[in-house]
Amino acid sequence: MKKAILILSGMVIALILAAATLVMTIDPNQFKPMLTEQVQRNLGRQLVINGPISWTLWPRLGLSVGEAALRNPDGFAEPDLIRLEQATASVAVLPLLSHRLEIGTINLKGAHLLLHTRKDGSSNLDGLTATSNTPSAAADTRAAPAPSAAAQSEAAQGAGSKQPWQIRLDSIELAQASALLIDERSNRRLQLAKLDLSIGSLEPESWTPITLALEGSDEQGRFSLSGQAELKLAPEPLQSQLRAVSLSGALERGATHLEAVTLNAEQLSLTQPSTLQLSARGQAAEKTFDLQLATTLQATPALGTMTLTGSDLQGTLSGQGLPPSPLKLGVKGDITLDRTQQQLVASKLSLTANEIALHGDASLRWSERPTARFTLQGEKLDLDPWLASQPTKKESGKAPAASATPTAQPAAPASAEPDLSALRAVDLSGNLSLAQLTVKGITLTQPKLLFTLENGLLNLQQWQAGYDGGQLTAHGQLDSRQQPARYQLVASAKGLAMEPLLKQFADTGILSGQGELTLDASGSGLSAPALRRNIQGKLGLRVSDGAINGVNLPEMIREARATLKGQRAEYVKETRKTDFSDLTANFVLGGGKARSQDIQLFAPALRVHGEGETNLVSEQLDFLFNTSVVGTSKGQGGRDIDELKNVTIPVRISGSWSQPSYQLDLKALLQNNTLLKEKARKEAERGLNKLLGNKGDNDAVKGAADALLKGLFH
Repeated sequence: MKKAILILSGMVIALILAAATLVMTIDPNQFKPMLTEQVQRNLGRQLVINGPISWTLWPRLGLSVGEAALRNPDGFAEPDLIRLEQATASVAVLPLLSHRLEIGTINLKGAHLLLHTRKDGSSNLDGLTATSNTPSAAADTRAAPAPSAAAQSEAAQGAGSKQPWQIRLDSIELAQASALLIDERSNRRLQLAKLDLSIGSLEPESWTPITLALEGSDEQGRFSLSGQAELKLAPEPLQSQLRAVSLSGALERGATHLEAVTLNAEQLSLTQPSTLQLSARGQAAEKTFDLQLATTLQATPALGTMTLTGSDLQGTLSGQGLPPSPLKLGVKGDITLDRTQQQLVASKLSLTANEIALHGDASLRWSERPTARFTLQGEKLDLDPWLASQPTKKESGKAPAASATPTAQPAAPASAEPDLSALRAVDLSGNLSLAQLTVKGITLTQPKLLFTLENGLLNLQQWQAGYDGGQLTAHGQLDSRQQPARYQLVASAKGLAMEPLLKQFADTGILSGQGELTLDASGSGLSAPALRRNIQGKLGLRVSDGAINGVNLPEMIREARATLKGQRAEYVKETRKTDFSDLTANFVLGGGKARSQDIQLFAPALRVHGEGETNLVSEQLDFLFNTSVVGTSKGQGGRDIDELKNVTIPVRISGSWSQPSYQLDLKALLQNNTLLKEKARKEAERGLNKLLGNKGDNDAVKGAADALLKGLFH
C-alpha cells in the first residue's frame, strides 16, 4: 500500500511539474496565427484576436483570451458575427488521472452576436461549414498508409481496455452580453442590449441553478426579464423539470405598459401537474389593471394539449370609459388548450365584474375565421352603471363661464352608421339566460337570448323577456355584409303598461292602459335617422281599459254643443283625459311615416274612428278622430252629450310627440253633419228675423241664411 501511495504521489507531482513546465516554457500567444489560419481554412471567416492569451495553473489548468472577434462577410449590418471582451476556461488537473474531465467555470464577458438575414434570404451564417476537400487534406488522405491488421487488432484491444471519460462542467457565466437580430424580409429588428446568464453545474439527474437578467427592444417597444430557477436535465429534453421558478419582467408596446409581470412555481414539469401563480400590473388603452392568476398546469410531453385546472383570475381595472371604476374582475374555471384541434374549451366558468355574475361554458376554435360558442346563465344584471356617460377631459375641469347666447337645441341623432366589421371577423353562437336585466331604467325579468353569427349574418333565433307584467318576444336577422346593414324583425308584446313604456321610449305620456303590440318590419341602416327614415312594415296596436291623455273628447263634444247654442263660456272644463274600454290601430310603416286608416276607440258613451299619420323623422302628428255619441247617459260626459246622439264630432290631433295639441274642427263638424246644418239654418233664420223685427220676407231670410251657412261650411 505504501508503495502504491508513493507511486501515485510521484505521478501527481510529475503531472504538476509537467503542467508548470508547459505554462512556463510555452507562450500560448504564438498559436494565434495558427488559430487564425485554421478558422479561415475550415469556416472561411477571419478570426481576429487582439487581446492576450494567458495560462492559469492552480487549482485548474486553463486559458484566458482577451478581445477577439469572428468577422462577417461584407454587406452586413456589423463587421463581426460574434465578438467578446474576455473569455476564460479551465480544467481540473488531478481528475484527469481518473479519466474525468472536470471543466471549471466558462466565463464570457462582453460577448456580442449578430444574426442578419437579408431580403433575398441570405444571412451571415451562410458558409459556416468545414471544408475538408482542400488539396492539402486530399493529399494527406492519399499519403496515409492503411494500418496493418496487427495494428488494427492492437488498437481495438487498447480501445476496449480504456476507461470511458466522465465529463463535468461546473458552470457557465455570461456577463454583459448583447445580441442583434435583423430580418429584412419581415422588417423585424430585435436587440438584446444586456444579457447576464449564470448556469450552474450541468450533471445528469442533478438540479442546476440558473439565473437570468436581460433587457431588450424591438420596433414596437422595450422589454426586460429577470429571474431564477433550478433545472434538472433528463435524457429526453421534454421530461426535464424546473423548480423554485421565480420570474419577473416588464413590457412596453405603444400605449401598453406592463410594469410588472411575475411567474412563480414550486415545480414546473410537462409530465405532472404544476401549480403556477402569475401576476400582471400596468396600463393599456388609458386603463390601469392589476391581475393575479392561480392555476394548475398539466400538459402532454409534446405540448399538444395543455389544461389549466382550477384557474382563479382576480384583479381590478380602472380608468376612463369604465363607469364602475375601479372594476373588480374575477374568472374561475377549467381551460383546455388543444393545439392539434386548434381549440380552447372553458368549462365550469364563473365570471364576475363588480355585482355582475355569470356562469356556464365557452369554447373557441381559431383558424382563418375564429369560431366561438358560449352558454351562460346569471341572476341580476344591471347595465346602467356601465352605460352611464362619462365626463370628457374638458368637462372634468372647471366649468366655463355662463354664455350669453341662448340655450342650444338638443343635438340631432347621430347619422353615422355603426362599425360592424367585427361581426364579419368571427363566427359566434350564444345562449344567455338571466333572472333579471336592467337597461336604461328598464327592468326585464327572465330574459333569454339565443343567436348565431356566421359570415357577418346575425340570426336572432329567440329573444324573450318579461316587462312590467307583460311579455316580450322577438326574432330577426341583421346582415352586416351589406352597406348599410339590412335588418328584419318580427316582435310582439303583450300585457304592457303603455304610459311608462311611451315615456321611456318616445318621451310622451299620450296613452295609458294595457297594450299589445305586433311588429313585422325591415329596413336598411342602423343610425337613428336611418332607422326612422327607412323602416318598412306593419305595426299593430291594441290597448284595453286605458285613456288618451291630454284630450277630453266628452268636453270637446260639450264645447261643440255650447258653441251651437251660444253658451261657450257656461260649461266647466274637466281633466284632459278620455277614458276608453278598447283601442285598436294598424299602422303601415314606410317613407319615414306611420299611417293608419282604421283607428278604433270604444268608450261607454262614445265611438271613435280615426285616421292619419305621424312623421317618424320630425315626430309631427296629423290625425283626425271622428267621434260619435251613442245612446246612453252613462259613462264619461253623461246626459250632457246625449242630445248629440248620431252626431259626428271631428277632433284633430297635431303638434309633436312631446307636445301634442287637440282641437275641435268646427268647419268639419258642420260640413259633415246634416242634423247640425239644419239646426244652424234655423238658428240663423231666427237671428235674422229678430234682427229685422220679423219684417223680412221668408224667402229673403232663407236666402240670407243659406248664404251665411255656405260661407261658414266652405
